[in-house]
Amino acid sequence: MNLSSASSVTAVLIIAFGLFVMYTQWKNWFDSNLPIIFYVVFFGFMQTMDGVVPYWLILAGFGLTLILRFEFMNTGFTRVVKYLELGALGTMLYLSTTMLVRL
Repeated sequence: MNLSSASSVTAVLIIAFGLFVMYTQWKNWFDSNLPIIFYVVFFGFMQTMDGVVPYWLILAGFGLTLILRFEFMNTGFTRVVKYLELGALGTMLYLSTTMLVRL
């Protein structure tokens, strides 16, 4: 495992950014654009590095993030969507950390 390569440093930075996005979603800051930016950057990074995170999981998390942007949802439905999105994001970050061993 070579953590000094450019791709490894970029992966660690993206994982740290993902943890911050998880924090913002946990604190119910749904009007922030950071999750949308994260998913675009994460998708581009996985496309470039031939990553181990399945694209359907990235798109599902991105879709759940976009659903959370709506302000007219019921609080119960919002809570369910939030936990589903946090689960998808946590799984993506876990798979990204396992990718660090390959880099």
